[in-house]
Amino acid sequence: ADAAQALKLYVQHATDKIIGRAEVEDVEGEYRLRPEPKVVFFDCDDCLYFDNWKVADMLTKNIEAWCMENLNLPKGKAYELYKQHGTALRGLLDEGYIVMHDDSSAAEEKKEKKTSEEFLHDVHLLDPPVTEMLQRDDKLRAMLEDIDPKIRKYIFTASSRQHAARCLEALGISDQFLDIIDTRTCGLDTKHSPAAFQRAMEAVGIDPSSPRETQSCVFVDDSVKNIRTAHAAGWRPVLVGRVGRDCGGVVSSGGLAESE
Repeated sequence: ADAAQALKLYVQHATDKIIGRAEVEDVEGEYRLRPEPKVVFFDCDDCLYFDNWKVADMLTKNIEAWCMENLNLPKGKAYELYKQHGTALRGLLDEGYIVMHDDSSAAEEKKEKKTSEEFLHDVHLLDPPVTEMLQRDDKLRAMLEDIDPKIRKYIFTASSRQHAARCLEALGISDQFLDIIDTRTCGLDTKHSPAAFQRAMEAVGIDPSSPRETQSCVFVDDSVKNIRTAHAAGWRPVLVGRVGRDCGGVVSSGGLAESE
């Protein structure tokens, strides 16, 4: 129900015209209605589906186990890195525990250290597989099909492309999206980072320097922090869900957690 409501909220252009809402100011100082949506970016996990965070919890356990088994990190360190850096992967890279897969300057280090690609591959291998954990969702498919075909649809995820593709396959909506923008596309930056949103725009042909272009981007996500970053980037964010897993509190309609 939360996802259904959220998907309906983002198509607001007609209403804007009716009520005369002014959103964007151009260089001459004249106010205009915010531009018609060109692109909608959907988060994947806990947004297109909700399974009471079963998949998310399994991923968290995989990350913890991988860090302990492959890097000899103490229990709880992976979560500490997540809290400090936005994702455990970003923390592992920034603190030198692993190296970037495509970093040619780290050729010698790769012989001794695990790479970002090994991490992404291993932690997203779920048991049971996500294709068995998620069910086909024909109502979700119908809602996606109802979106104006002129509006391009993409997945924008902090997970790997392969994991997102498996989720879409299980939900029966793989053909509804033009592409998957994953953490690799964003240089392994998190969606808490403005750089990730800039890379996402560049990947789909949106000019990040143009306010009218950025205002044409709609963002559907369940994370309060991601929603805030999207808003700061000039996007039109839609928050899915009532309880924020990343803040542990009830989320208000304004996108702020009542207890953080």
